[in-house]
Amino acid sequence: MTASDIKRIAYIRSIPVSRAGPYIPELARTVTDVGREARIFYTDGDCGAADFPDGTWEKLPEDATPDRIADRVRAWGADGVVSLSFPDEAGLRDAVVKEKLARYGIPMVSNGLEPSRLLADKWETKKILADHGLDTPPGMLVDGTLLKNGAAEVPVYADIIRLKAEEIGYPLLTKAVWGSSGNGIRFIRDRAELEEYLATPDEGNHVLERCITGELCTVEIVGADGEYAVQPLCFTGPTGGRPTFAFWELRSSAPRPADDAAFEPVAEKLKKLCTTLGITGVINLDIIHSGGTYHILEINPRVSGATALGVAASGRNTYLAMTEILLGQWRAPAGPVLPRRRWSLEFPVDNVTDAFVEEAERALDVVQITPTLVVDGREYGGLMIASCEYGDEARFLQVITDLDAAHQVLRPEMLTQLKELLTGPAARAAA
Repeated sequence: MTASDIKRIAYIRSIPVSRAGPYIPELARTVTDVGREARIFYTDGDCGAADFPDGTWEKLPEDATPDRIADRVRAWGADGVVSLSFPDEAGLRDAVVKEKLARYGIPMVSNGLEPSRLLADKWETKKILADHGLDTPPGMLVDGTLLKNGAAEVPVYADIIRLKAEEIGYPLLTKAVWGSSGNGIRFIRDRAELEEYLATPDEGNHVLERCITGELCTVEIVGADGEYAVQPLCFTGPTGGRPTFAFWELRSSAPRPADDAAFEPVAEKLKKLCTTLGITGVINLDIIHSGGTYHILEINPRVSGATALGVAASGRNTYLAMTEILLGQWRAPAGPVLPRRRWSLEFPVDNVTDAFVEEAERALDVVQITPTLVVDGREYGGLMIASCEYGDEARFLQVITDLDAAHQVLRPEMLTQLKELLTGPAARAAA
């Protein structure tokens, strides 16, 4: 099938379309402007003309099965499909949809079953990373069911974990082999807390690994068939202790010349990993930067909550790139990492009102304002993503300070962090 044969493109989305900021609307306009039809099949939130301009939309049940999704996509008459879904379980679902649609000759840009299965498994991911010469925290695979229910049959298993924990080094973390969004992580500070864990283990398989102190980063890679582009690094907060809610931190893609240069050889290895696995679409990585080393924690086989942050920094729309892959028009730009064109900033906001949104969008380059963030059914405060051109830092700070004075949307420490970032070493590097 050639690009000229693809007249109708279906997009599958598992979280609110609005969480993508302006980038899904840009996608819809670009596709329809050249005479193609576009429809987004979504399972969460709402969708309207502003979210998917010049296209159409159809809501599916949140628990829609792969068969249900494939049937609806076929009933619409799609010639090609692109997955815009996350978290991991939605990415895996779409990998199954891809297999089902392939039986009818309908191509889909989504990672296939095998890479999706491997990367959704955190222990398999650690082995893949090691095979490609990439750093990952030392750890071991723990069988929680054996630890919990097999003490009588294999009493020495707990001793094996104790010895391995000493070898790995404290503090430690345990996390479920399957799962995302930081769910189920347990922090183990020392031997005493390890004994608490051994006495009350979780069911299922877990990774026990060293908890590294440093800065948490995230990055996305998009491409197919050996042609991959790495979005600019985004730094998302400190690590080294008990897990905190990531969206409470200031998250940014900011100029850091030395750190960016140190990441370039890592990016090249990651591209080779993508080629080996046959990645088709997007992967998202969680990384800790510590002591000049990038320790890769996990690879998520799908887009992420950080997609908009990376796209705002580079100006390269990941969702459009995935459509180019479908149409056979994708060519990865030269260079190990896409250049960062501007500041990209994400920070929590409270008391979000229509007046605040209107004033902010009029005065700043707002990517997205989410009045209330919902994660796993729990409501948190609001979230704002904005970009800032290099050289415009002083005006940005003045505007956000004035908006906060009028609407009380920022915690004092968040305003301080923004000021420190936009006037500190990163600002001097951008000058």
